Amino acid sequence: MLPVNPPGERLGRENAVLSGRGTRYFVPDFEGCLSVKSVVNGTAVWEAENRRFNLNEDCWLILNDRQHYSITIDSFTPVTTFCLFFERGFVEDIYRTSVTSCGRLLDSPHLGSAGKITFFTRIEPGGPLMDLVGRFRSELTGGAMSRIEWDQAFQQLGEFLIAERSSAPREMARLPAVPQSTRQELYRRVLRGRDFLLSSLSDPIQLKDMAAAACLSPFHFHRSFTRTFGETPHRYLTRHRLQRAAKLLRKAESSVTEACLSAGFDSAASFTNLFRRRYGVPPGKFSKIQ
Repeated sequence: MLPVNPPGERLGRENAVLSGRGTRYFVPDFEGCLSVKSVVNGTAVWEAENRRFNLNEDCWLILNDRQHYSITIDSFTPVTTFCLFFERGFVEDIYRTSVTSCGRLLDSPHLGSAGKITFFTRIEPGGPLMDLVGRFRSELTGGAMSRIEWDQAFQQLGEFLIAERSSAPREMARLPAVPQSTRQELYRRVLRGRDFLLSSLSDPIQLKDMAAAACLSPFHFHRSFTRTFGETPHRYLTRHRLQRAAKLLRKAESSVTEACLSAGFDSAASFTNLFRRRYGVPPGKFSKIQ
């Protein structure tokens, strides 16, 4: 039997999935293993490192091994979560295999990892990992997944996390040439500002709000964010709001007005112009051509 919704004490001992659906749910101060949190529909809130992560179906959250966190769902409509928990040492072994010569791996196939791998606690927007998670969930809910396919799915997810982890040094390198410890702290703060942005797509937010979440001045945050991610916070926010609106329209479950408001736009005219500029058609015609 595949380890889907196993008892809590089994988490970390094997690769597992926890998935649930409901309107009310709360787990306080849980010590987990390395995990990827995702939401199939609705919004769930995770809290870790004295921060609040509002997660919807457009983003995913990574939390580290032995990290304490809480999860809260409080919604009028059912929220579905889909969370993947990695066996302790599993991702470390993927990393070890990727950086160790074939000869040494042959001589010492079970050589221990150099140490626990940690990730920046952060929200990431969609992307290839969400595609992998979506396919995994579809195959799992279809009821035809074998244990080999299960193991392969976790292997692919682990490889992606390792590749994603390598992007952090490249992004940090774009920041001003300051001591490495200062650059890392600045990068961490920029990520916090971006977490706030991605958690607030449907809310009216300003640059000063993102900067406050990052504990930086607005100008310092704007300059650092732009250098790190290659676009201004405003363009980044607008792009992800448009992607969210397009996703809602693609499902054909929302009207143009509902998609506009759910994606955080307060002007239908501005939303229509921005949407047409990005997708080539007005939002009213977008769902019909998908």
